[in-house]
Amino acid sequence: MSNELKFRLPKVLPYFTRFGQHWRWNVKSLVSPHHALQERVRGKVVLLTGASSGIGAQVACELGAAGATVALVARNREKLEVIARDIRNAGGNAEVYPGDLTDLEECDRICRTIEKAHGRVDLLINNAGRSIRRSIKFTYDRFHDYERTMQLNYLAAIRMAMNVLPGMEARNEGHIINVSTVGVQANPARFSAYLGSKWALEGWTWVAANEFAHTNIRFSSLNYPLVRTPMIAPTKIYKYMPVMSVDTAVKWMLDVIITQNKRKLGIFGKGALSMYYLLPKTSESIVNLSYQTIFEDPPENYVSAKTRRRASANEEGHTNTIARRHQQDAE
Repeated sequence: MSNELKFRLPKVLPYFTRFGQHWRWNVKSLVSPHHALQERVRGKVVLLTGASSGIGAQVACELGAAGATVALVARNREKLEVIARDIRNAGGNAEVYPGDLTDLEECDRICRTIEKAHGRVDLLINNAGRSIRRSIKFTYDRFHDYERTMQLNYLAAIRMAMNVLPGMEARNEGHIINVSTVGVQANPARFSAYLGSKWALEGWTWVAANEFAHTNIRFSSLNYPLVRTPMIAPTKIYKYMPVMSVDTAVKWMLDVIITQNKRKLGIFGKGALSMYYLLPKTSESIVNLSYQTIFEDPPENYVSAKTRRRASANEEGHTNTIARRHQQDAE
């Protein structure tokens, strides 16, 4: 690739076409969402990851009922078969493609198999994800926490996108939805591994949206708040917190499929984002106050800062004692 700077005339007509489509589909989504969904996905091939439970499972059923051919991807074949059977019994089309997306070669295989079987992928929904809740000070010897979240939440999602984008570009049509979190705006404590991977995913999504804005390929980020899914079940405190229902989360997803809006973000996320930019230190203090208030049991092998300081002071005192003795011997 040459480093020489070159110029060409840009295509500006697609901006006006996109503007008209944006308002047309947003109005349809408000007035008649069921009909709009059918119009948007009927006859289309949808590749949906994380399809075996929760949001993914319900979205798959809605898409199948709306006339899409749904390619279901997750690790558990048995669960996928149950969902596919339900879709077929309701008159829809669905096929299962089990696999472990943390294996990037498996991502390639799944995409090739789907495109060979169905000819194309019109809509990719990167819904699969992994969350880890742990303070940074408890992860000093757990670098694999960051590797695991990046592997599935970022690298696997981008690998899937890279596989289907050439076909979308050739047809000049397609849509990629990357499921993210309101945590990207609110930056809650104890989620550094999870949010780091979602920040990366959103960064790629927005750059891709900018690069393909003159085409008919669209990219969307869906910033969910906490949703009552199996992913949050291990964290007991969430049982007592107000979280979004799966039904509402599914409606959010279907709205993004219809409108192809660049981002779906609730009022809490907008407020958190405004707070962060207008009063960053105040926002930081509020999050830190909640972090200090909620106690987190340290791991068994954790050595606290207080213990390290005491050990350091003892070691320094021991060193000074030896130095004084050497000095006395020398005198």
